[in-house]
Amino acid sequence: MGIKASERLNHALVYLVLGILTVIFIFPLLWILSNSLKTYEQIFGYPPKLFPLPLQFSNYVDALFYQSLPFTVFFRNSFIITIFSAVGAVFSSALVSFSFSRLRWKGRNTLFFIVIITMIIPVEVMITPQFIIYNQIGWLDTWLPLIVPMFFGRPFYIFVLRQAMMGIPMEMDESATIDGCTTLQLFWRIILPQSKLALIAIAIYVIQDQWNNYLEPLIFVNTTAKLPIAVGLGYFSGMYQTQWHLVFAAAVMTAAPIFILFAFLQKYFIQGVVISGVKG
Repeated sequence: MGIKASERLNHALVYLVLGILTVIFIFPLLWILSNSLKTYEQIFGYPPKLFPLPLQFSNYVDALFYQSLPFTVFFRNSFIITIFSAVGAVFSSALVSFSFSRLRWKGRNTLFFIVIITMIIPVEVMITPQFIIYNQIGWLDTWLPLIVPMFFGRPFYIFVLRQAMMGIPMEMDESATIDGCTTLQLFWRIILPQSKLALIAIAIYVIQDQWNNYLEPLIFVNTTAKLPIAVGLGYFSGMYQTQWHLVFAAAVMTAAPIFILFAFLQKYFIQGVVISGVKG
């Protein structure tokens, strides 16, 4: 067997394995989509069918306006919480990362090490003390516990942005300083534009984390009308009688914004992660 024939065989095997893995990973999503377009009876029918006709697109309308459950309000709440959280997390993490990567001050590396170490602390460990603090300052049953902490940076976001900023040549700082740039101007006009891909990647991370955030809203928010979509979806399946075809339709609508966002921004996301991981 020649070298070219051997390479073709290897490529064919690689594509075959990738195709099988793709089917394995895609099938659960396809099954959820299928169940969202079935009647209640068809979901439990045997033998199961992937897409029985006619497709029940009305399930999405029925789920969106299901009885007394304010599903549209849940969507609105999640959009508001996610947008404010993304703005706060990206800006604050970029500012902290700029300090860790471009400025020189005593104890910088030690403090950065401490920040990174906090990544190993489970969220569940901090829920109880946070609940006590938020209760004392009157933040419970509001969106403040979900949004305000994002304006103080997150260790993982800081790490990714710091790596990206360290990949920017220091000569740019020196040239900007000679031209009369202040430290704030250096951050805003030089470093941020050069870190655009990493900033987009972090924004996608924040949006995904906040959109899917379940535990913290469940603990800190009590009023149904203030709940985000992740918790609201759990309420949806917990009604007196679970209409599974509507639950699947609601799950598809809940996941759709994240899929759409990643579909449009996946190039920037991948490039941003690669840059922050390779440089620095």
